[in-house]
Amino acid sequence: MQQWQQLGHEVWCLTKSTGAADLEAYIAQHWSPAEQTRTHLVYVAVPAWVEYAYRWQFGVYLHYMVWQYRAWRAAQGLAVAQGFDLVHHATYGSMQMATWLWRLGQPLVVGPLGGGQQAPVAFRRYFPDWFKTETLRNAISKVLVACDPNVRQSLRRAALVLTTNAETAAAVRRLGGRRVEMFLDSGLPANFLPAEFPMRPGGGALRLLWLGRLVTRKALPLVLEALAQVDARVPFCLTVVGDGIVGAQLPALIAQHGLEGRVVWRGTLPWAEVREEFLTHDAFMFASLRDSFATQLLEAMGTGLPIITLDHQGARDFIPPAAALKIPVTTPAETVAALARAVEYCYDHPAARVAMGRAGYAFAHTQTWPLRGRHLQALVNSVLAPSRLVPAAVPGDTTPPSQL
Repeated sequence: MQQWQQLGHEVWCLTKSTGAADLEAYIAQHWSPAEQTRTHLVYVAVPAWVEYAYRWQFGVYLHYMVWQYRAWRAAQGLAVAQGFDLVHHATYGSMQMATWLWRLGQPLVVGPLGGGQQAPVAFRRYFPDWFKTETLRNAISKVLVACDPNVRQSLRRAALVLTTNAETAAAVRRLGGRRVEMFLDSGLPANFLPAEFPMRPGGGALRLLWLGRLVTRKALPLVLEALAQVDARVPFCLTVVGDGIVGAQLPALIAQHGLEGRVVWRGTLPWAEVREEFLTHDAFMFASLRDSFATQLLEAMGTGLPIITLDHQGARDFIPPAAALKIPVTTPAETVAALARAVEYCYDHPAARVAMGRAGYAFAHTQTWPLRGRHLQALVNSVLAPSRLVPAAVPGDTTPPSQL
């Protein structure tokens, strides 16, 4: 939303009322008066019983479907009154949840979307809740795609569909998407990036960082298993930042793999401390088994960290090859061994770590929010008819060039 109105457009944002006070306070504090004037927040509520059902997984889907319907009804009135030039559906970022807004008959952008990626079956032993998190997820996905007419209609009628990994892009094309572009759903504030490439001191133990929610699909146990196979001559320390259901098992997993004293779990940290963790480590090691794209990979590159990850889904599609050691996802034994060899390589080749870090740092500079906003506008204009082009703001011109 902010990127659209920073380009000079007038934006109507349909969103939930949850967190409205925080959202409005943030806008008041961080946005210019002109930006605030061009932004119109429209809160869409659902019935209380639907809100109550949200606490269960089935209720999440129900809540979203009801909210989508009500958002469309609200958008209908706004479209008549405002005459929108473009409709952009971004919320939930899931191919299976689609949008009702294709019914407005205006040029539509959908995404960035994930949802087409699946966890590899060969690695199901890392998912003790496989049936709940993967089997049911995949089954519900198939039902939604087959039974919800909004899925195919919104993808077929969209002028542009943005996707966060190749698996989702392929699925969207199978469902009739006409113009599909890969586009990260993550970005960086320009002030997040250090002014110069951060050089780390050499020598000593290799300082590895893992950061994310401690849920099964993020596969921290896979990383711990790999570290247990690292050659004994290589000194290393892994810092784990984050919390979640796997946290209760973490001390036992560390002991099981003989990693006491070499793994430190710091829990959830404030944002300022998280950035400091990125800056005080030598490499970022993250091997999620199902992810559209992990924002922390971009943050790690933004602070000049080389990446050890899987050659898999969004990490495969977006991380520059020169910025990472990407491990093939084949069998657990082969992948674990290859991750261990990657740690050894990083320790043995400090110059290569710097080169990878520089490649990632350069890539991160292309992914700041202002640049991503301009890139999105260029993509939108590439698919619209000349009479529908979305112009950028003209310096000194206070007239909004378009309404979204």
